[in-house]
Amino acid sequence: MIAALAAGGETELPEWYVVFSSGKGELADGVSYTVDEQAWEMFRAAIERRGVEIVIDYEHQALSGNKAPAAGWCRQWRWTPGVGIEARIDWTEEAAGYLKSGEYRYFSPVFYINKSDGRLAGAHSLALTNTPKTNHLKPLLAKLGAQQQEEAMLKKLLAKLGLGEDATEEQALSAIDGLRQTTEKEVIPEAVVAALGIEGTADASTVVASIHALKQAPKGMVSKAEFDALQARITERDAAEAVAGAMAAGKITPDQKDWAMAYAKADPNGFATFVAKAAVVVPIQPLGDQKKKADDAEIGAATLQVAKLMGVAEEDIKKYGA
Repeated sequence: MIAALAAGGETELPEWYVVFSSGKGELADGVSYTVDEQAWEMFRAAIERRGVEIVIDYEHQALSGNKAPAAGWCRQWRWTPGVGIEARIDWTEEAAGYLKSGEYRYFSPVFYINKSDGRLAGAHSLALTNTPKTNHLKPLLAKLGAQQQEEAMLKKLLAKLGLGEDATEEQALSAIDGLRQTTEKEVIPEAVVAALGIEGTADASTVVASIHALKQAPKGMVSKAEFDALQARITERDAAEAVAGAMAAGKITPDQKDWAMAYAKADPNGFATFVAKAAVVVPIQPLGDQKKKADDAEIGAATLQVAKLMGVAEEDIKKYGA
């Protein structure tokens, strides 16, 4: 309920009106009340107990005790969750004219509040007025304004669906079905698609078939990832052995080890040719031979000294050993 008709606007009056909106209500003097399902039960019981239709007068004339012609009658009441207590009203011809012309916009209910819990408990009458005592009261013809709001919302919805304002109901439903089918389409994670080597637009059926195909592979076979990892380890090992051999042969210096490893891994045959043709850059002499010569020199001097004291000839030492 958001707006009333412009003055002079001709339209058919609605049948049902929200008289008490659901939730908290407040009067101009600060008195508040509650309208909920429990309040509705008390309200309905009071209406049924009275057994008469509630009158709608002009400017609360029914409270004065003077002549108070009716503007309409509340023929029926109902509770709508989230909306409130509504009345089906039959207007007099005069009152309907006032409403259509915009001369009257609001109603003002005279009602009872339960002192114990502040809930709405019943109603005495309603009055057509332009100065209601209830705060934030909606105009009587606000239902028509809500209809206009719904129409505006429908236009926005049609625009979002890519349809014109003159689109039929069938066209709108067809567009919504198309959106639903797109939303319900199976989405396969990119990681799964990449691992299986299938198209990004593949459906679940293709994924399942690809997995079954992998399960059918002969025993003992490895994946490409496993094969690549094994090949890398072999390349690293062979390069390390080739570089170690080149260093042992004096063909490269320790400072050249990183360069040699990169060369040997990238081009094993090329590195082998380099080692075969390269000159020795680091003199290499077996450590065992050097130690033997040092030991021989040391042992020889000591042995000759002892032999001289003992009278043993040098030739015998060389013949029989130190």
